[in-house]
Amino acid sequence: MKKVVVAMSGGVDSSVTAALLKKEGYDVVGVTLRLFAERKDAVKCCGGADSAAKARASAQALGIRHYFKSAQELFSKTVIDTFVSGYLGGSTPNPCVECNRHLKFSYLFDIACSMGADFLATGHYAVIKKEGGEYGLFRGADPLKDQSYFLYCLRKEQLDRFLFPLGGMTKKEVRKLAAEFSLPSASEPESNDICFVTEGNYDLYLKKTAGIKPRPGNIVDMAGKRLGRHSGFYNFTVGQRRGTGVYGGSRLYVTEVRPEANEVVLGPLEAAHGSAFAMSGLNWLADPGKKDFSCAVQIRYRHKPAPCLVSVKEDGKAEVRLEKPQFAVAPGQAAVFYEGDRVLGGGTIRERMRDKG
Repeated sequence: MKKVVVAMSGGVDSSVTAALLKKEGYDVVGVTLRLFAERKDAVKCCGGADSAAKARASAQALGIRHYFKSAQELFSKTVIDTFVSGYLGGSTPNPCVECNRHLKFSYLFDIACSMGADFLATGHYAVIKKEGGEYGLFRGADPLKDQSYFLYCLRKEQLDRFLFPLGGMTKKEVRKLAAEFSLPSASEPESNDICFVTEGNYDLYLKKTAGIKPRPGNIVDMAGKRLGRHSGFYNFTVGQRRGTGVYGGSRLYVTEVRPEANEVVLGPLEAAHGSAFAMSGLNWLADPGKKDFSCAVQIRYRHKPAPCLVSVKEDGKAEVRLEKPQFAVAPGQAAVFYEGDRVLGGGTIRERMRDKG
C-alpha cells in the first residue's frame, strides 16, 4: 500500500483530497503546519489555530492519522519577511508562491520523506501528468480555480512525488464530494488571498504588525510635476488607479514606484502598460530547448497569458518581450511561461524595461 502525506489546512479542498486518496486505497496521513504563534490565533486561515482545529476534525471524520508540525520561524522568515521587504523595496511580492516554494513543497516534502511517504498531496487545482517521457505540470480543469501559476516553483525532479487529486475537478464538484463524505469542512468559505493580512489592508498590516512607520512623500506625474502627497510609497502598486488621492481630469494609474526617491508616479492608461521586462529567480519545469523561444506568459494570477519572446541569459536571468503591451507589469510578481496548458517555468519580474526606439 502506497503511503501519502496530505497537507491539511482545514479547508474543503485539502479535506476532500485526503478523502479521495483514502478511498483509492492509499495509506493517508494528514499533516498540518502551524504557521502562526499562539498570539496570532485570531488568524482565520491555514496555519492558524482555528484552521488547525478544523483539519483535526476532518482527519477524525475520515479516520486517518493526523499530525501538527511547527513551521512558524520558517514561515516568518521566508514568507512574511519577504513580503514586508518586497513592499519596502517598491515591489509587489507574491507570498503564495514563496509559501509553496519554502513551506508546502520543501519543508513539508522533507517531512513526508522522513515519514516514509511515497507521495505528498495537496488540494491545489493543477494537474501533473507524464507527457513525452517526463512528468509535467499543467493547468487545472476549472479555469476559475486553476492554481498552476502559483506552482511554477516546484522542482522538476520531484514532480512524480506530488499528487493533486482535485486537478481535474471544479470547485462545485469538490463541494459536492465534501458533502457526500460528510466532511465538517463541506461548507467552509474560500480562504483569503493573503492569509496573514487578516485586516484585508496592506497598509494597516505593515503599520500594525510589521511596525512600519508612515513615510510621507510626493505623488508626481511622469514629468515630475507634483500632483499630491502619499503616506507611504509601499501602499501603491503598478497599475493601481483607486486610492491614489489624486482626483479630477483624466484617469491616472500608478506607472512606477520609486522607493529611493519616496515617490509614486502616475500616468495615463497607456503608460501603465509595458512591452518588455527583466526577470530573475527562474525555475524550469520543462526544457525550453533554446535560449530564445516563443511562448505565452502570465504576469499575475488572473492575467490572460500573452504571447511573448523569452531570451534566457547566461546568468540564469531572462528578458521577456511581449507581442502586445500588457497592463500592470509589476516588479515582484511572478511571471509564468506556458505552452498551451503546460507550465514551462517561471520566475520573478524584477523591472519593466523601457521600450526601444
